[in-house]
Amino acid sequence: MNERRLKSILVAAAAWNLLGGATSLLDPAAHFAQMYNGALDLGDPLQRFFFTSVWIAVMAWGAAYLSAAFEPVARRPVLAAGAAGKIVYFGACVGLYLEGTAKPALLVATAVGDLGIAILFVLTLVYGTHLRSTLRPQAA
Repeated sequence: MNERRLKSILVAAAAWNLLGGATSLLDPAAHFAQMYNGALDLGDPLQRFFFTSVWIAVMAWGAAYLSAAFEPVARRPVLAAGAAGKIVYFGACVGLYLEGTAKPALLVATAVGDLGIAILFVLTLVYGTHLRSTLRPQAA
């Protein structure tokens, strides 16, 4: 994987997080209606705190991915922590789906999107710039 492709992946991951966070914060009711079988009570300070904190953290990770796109020294720790977080998020979404708490379409799409990004991060950590030659079939 070359430098340009890695930057593109990190910028796309940043956009994914920033867009998800911004749209969730701008219209929490729509976010909940699209993804979950339940209601969010923003009149409850505790629910409002946790909902807002989660999406601010998601957006902060988007900023970290953007920073790592242009600051190579930040990449390894950001990729490692980002991959771990996205894998855990995927697991949490699967759990919600299996419990019947979540609506499958959008939640599954976001979970699969995060898992895809996590896989790219892990492959980058393991193979670095040698990813392309490692995955290419070898001549016999």
